[in-house]
Amino acid sequence: MKYVSTRDTSKTFEFKDVFLKGLADDGGLFIPKSLKKFSEEEIKEFQKLNYSELAKKIIYPFIGNFMSESDLGKIIDNSYSVFRKDNVVEMLQIGDRSVLELFHGPTLAFKDVAMQLLGNFYEYYLSNNNQKINIVVATSGDTGAAAIDAIKDKKNVNIFVLHPDNRVSPVQRKLMTTGKYENVF
Repeated sequence: MKYVSTRDTSKTFEFKDVFLKGLADDGGLFIPKSLKKFSEEEIKEFQKLNYSELAKKIIYPFIGNFMSESDLGKIIDNSYSVFRKDNVVEMLQIGDRSVLELFHGPTLAFKDVAMQLLGNFYEYYLSNNNQKINIVVATSGDTGAAAIDAIKDKKNVNIFVLHPDNRVSPVQRKLMTTGKYENVF
């Protein structure tokens, strides 16, 4: 899959470039140049899958040659093994409404769903390419704790988390400041 900037579609990028850059040099957002269209039959089959199996099917077309399908499967399984629910998220029926619970990750924040996967993507890419990076996070709450938990103890990544003094909840502050990890600042 190729990616383009929302501000300039003339240049294309691989997933690896998009993953490491975050934002396009022109200030635009990266988006897929085209999307894989799943057949009606494939979508029906998706209904039988658990969250991790579904994530593997949906994410793989987006990552191109970033990693093999087998490696992606291992990373997804590892990323979601830290969740309190086997299925990562839970859908509840409350009357005629459906409620999706996204708080079963290690920091109880919905951001854990993406951050655990991203942390393991960084570890995979950086260790395979013998590179190191620093990540700077500015947060007013849940993002810092979720990012720390996803990056803690990763060998090739340091994370620096900035948060406003006395402007986060005591629980959020403790989640961000009481861990003792060599790569978390």
